[in-house]
Amino acid sequence: MAERQEFKYFAFISFQNADAKEAVRLQHAIENYRLPAVLCRQDSSIPKRIKPLYCYLNDMHSGEELMQELKSRMENSRYLIVVCSPNAAKSNFINSGIDYFISLGRRDSIIPIIVDGVPYSNNPDTECFPEALRRNFPKHSDPLKDHSILGVNTREAGIKSRRKAYDRAMLMVVARMLQLDFEGLLIRDQQRRRKRHVATALSLFFVLLSLFLTGWLSQTVNVQIQMAEATPHNTALPDCRNIVLSLYLDNEQKNDTLPALNCISVFRNIPPRFIGKPVRITATAQGYLPLDTTLTLQKNLALPIRRDANLYGHVHFRLVGLQQPNRANIQIANFKTNSDANGVVELNIPIEQQQTNYPVSINNHIDTLYMPCGEDAVIVIE
Repeated sequence: MAERQEFKYFAFISFQNADAKEAVRLQHAIENYRLPAVLCRQDSSIPKRIKPLYCYLNDMHSGEELMQELKSRMENSRYLIVVCSPNAAKSNFINSGIDYFISLGRRDSIIPIIVDGVPYSNNPDTECFPEALRRNFPKHSDPLKDHSILGVNTREAGIKSRRKAYDRAMLMVVARMLQLDFEGLLIRDQQRRRKRHVATALSLFFVLLSLFLTGWLSQTVNVQIQMAEATPHNTALPDCRNIVLSLYLDNEQKNDTLPALNCISVFRNIPPRFIGKPVRITATAQGYLPLDTTLTLQKNLALPIRRDANLYGHVHFRLVGLQQPNRANIQIANFKTNSDANGVVELNIPIEQQQTNYPVSINNHIDTLYMPCGEDAVIVIE
């Protein structure tokens, strides 16, 4: 690491104006690349990021002053990255830069990166290596004596994705500058990318799940409740009317009125979180026992309601005018009964035989008892 600290820049990027876009892209890709954390932990000399890189963008003075400034920047750069293309191969500026960098004794610190063309093609239309590269790194006919420089190709054959080819080329440049094993760096980078993709996929999943739950919770449902007779039907008694229903949701109470049995009450805009949860429901109607129950809320419910058997079935009155009321022959509708010594008559009639009024015969005295009768009801025998 001490040797690297002698240089202000990791690399000087040399390019022809026509390749400026590729040069800037390369600079941003390398400077923004974060080395795998495990490598940095294993070797403290490996930096987390490779920066800065110097990329000349025609923003300096011209002429001799410019050349002196660029030479100074090269002297303060550990590596020289040459953006190679048929345009670059014809550039005197790039050739001069390569020769100067080699004169500094850094011949082995030149990294060509091919963005277009073919190296050592000897064809002016396709040759991408500047003359200085080919002169200092000649291609020999014998592979064992071949001293040519290996360029990093951003359009490597066999890789269908341009993005993958470019990322692979960028990793090769990083590996060369840090003297790392490229295959090992590639494997670690691929592992990190997979973890990142998994993390991104999980994050996206939870975001979508959150949006779904938010949307689901913000939606409302309708709950239908139908009331049904739970006692034997008796046409002699009044029909059930105006059933008042109440649905309790946390601190909110929703009310509705059913005109008759078997009609359906619709409670609208119920938050779906209450479906499948226990809720309290009450129902009241004249002549019927009040319903107060807790049950699991569903979108469709059928609830029973029972008649008050005492309303028309509990007969209670007192005889007035008889000297011995307990000996009286009493018949109420089809039921025979007696009174006590005080003349009190009490009888419970089943729902199936209940009426709104009953004929009463007491010692051949005929009267009518209208229901419901109160505790102070009397029948006078004259």
